Amino acid sequence: MLPHAPPFDVARSMWRILLGLSCLLGLLPQSGSAQQWTGTARLALTGGYQTNTYLDPVLRSWQDRSSTPGLAALTPQVGIARKARRTRLAAAVRTRLYPRRADAPQFVQGHAQARYRLSPSWSVGASGGGTRLRLGSSEESWWGLPSVRWTPTSSTAVTARGGLTQRYVATGQGTTVRQDSRLAMLNMAFWPTDRVRTEGRAYWSDGRTNATGTAFGGTGVSVRGVYWPTNQWSVEADVGVEQVQYEARTTRTRLGRGGLKVAWHPRTAVTAFVQTRASTARLVDGSSTDTHVAVGVRLRVRRVLSGTAPSPPRRRVCRAVENGVQIQVPYDGPGVPHVTGDFNGWSLPGTSLTQTDDGTWTTTLSVPSGEYAYRVRIVDGDERRWLSLPSYADTADDAFGGTNGVCTVP
Repeated sequence: MLPHAPPFDVARSMWRILLGLSCLLGLLPQSGSAQQWTGTARLALTGGYQTNTYLDPVLRSWQDRSSTPGLAALTPQVGIARKARRTRLAAAVRTRLYPRRADAPQFVQGHAQARYRLSPSWSVGASGGGTRLRLGSSEESWWGLPSVRWTPTSSTAVTARGGLTQRYVATGQGTTVRQDSRLAMLNMAFWPTDRVRTEGRAYWSDGRTNATGTAFGGTGVSVRGVYWPTNQWSVEADVGVEQVQYEARTTRTRLGRGGLKVAWHPRTAVTAFVQTRASTARLVDGSSTDTHVAVGVRLRVRRVLSGTAPSPPRRRVCRAVENGVQIQVPYDGPGVPHVTGDFNGWSLPGTSLTQTDDGTWTTTLSVPSGEYAYRVRIVDGDERRWLSLPSYADTADDAFGGTNGVCTVP
């Protein structure tokens, strides 16, 4: 039975979870390479309308009571991360506030992730965390999932996760039901081009409740795609199906979900979006559907807290060699730098660089004499980002407000 707790303090719970996860990061083994600590703060404001008030669209779960057709949520999140050449550690905590709901749920979640790169193609990691929800009764859940990631190419990542989850639900009779589950997931992300990302996911779960010994389980698959027509706009679509069955029931609960989202990114720290989602469920006592439309904005602030990366020695990024040019850039972080530019028609992700003993990455390109604009892009599993060139690099502004490097081959 869950004890009667004092009033739920969201801010205090957030900071306690973040402090605990930060201490966990500090206890994990560190790599001997240079490191960098960063802190992030995010705030999302979402509002919209739902057709089925029994299905909470923000919590994405079926609730025991109805809410209002209008939905509004405020989601603050804070996090801390440490990146090094082979390791990536991160912890974050978030909560959701519901200004329009008289029976506002009290929700807080914290999670931590660790990843260690064994080779350019293989890495191992683990993720864990917990969620606390109060909506009339109390629900708490915890999970721990070791993982293995394989990146056979710079545009493909396959991740396998498996582990245990626990969920505690307080019933109306004053007792607590514990649900223990085993969970396995397989995720594949693929970039057909640098502006299109696709992702497929399959999961399997098997569990049992402690009170009655009732067995339950589920399976599901989902597909998601994101397209960036420009650097400031993205379109995302997803669809998924799953089924859940309890031992005491002969009928399986089948769920279907789909959604479409359009986002505008006028600044790195600002994202405005509009989305629509539809859900349907074939339950034991009938079927139920829901459609909701929402608009919102997300704000993000990221700041480097500290770093031990040594200042790179002054050198030239581009150096003419026989039959071409050698490109050498300093970089000490996750992922592999790739160079693209006029010499390959700006095809992405570009030519990969090779790490040297002094912390730089280099490649040699066979190109004729001339002047070439280029940029360096970091490919890190399913993430892509441009790398800022060192201050001593020769640069020129491009037609889109960015900055390109310039190589001259005599």
